[in-house]
Amino acid sequence: MRVTLARIRESANLTQAQLSRSAQISQGYYSDIEGGVRCPSPRVALRIARVLGIKDQDIYDVFYAPQASGARGGASPRQKEAAV
Repeated sequence: MRVTLARIRESANLTQAQLSRSAQISQGYYSDIEGGVRCPSPRVALRIARVLGIKDQDIYDVFYAPQASGARGGASPRQKEAAV
């Protein structure tokens, strides 16, 4: 899921800073969303989707659908933190 978000952003030739500025969110917040650390509110997800040209019917799949097992190659940051 989050890997898809990064790929969509990169295919739009946008940096995280450019996208976050256009979506009116901080670059750090966007980085956390893309990295799977945070989940955006529906309002923020919609703003990001508008910048990236994501269709309304695809918003859930991009931002909220469970990530396929092994898609990022390891535990999430929260899973790693819980293991410590």
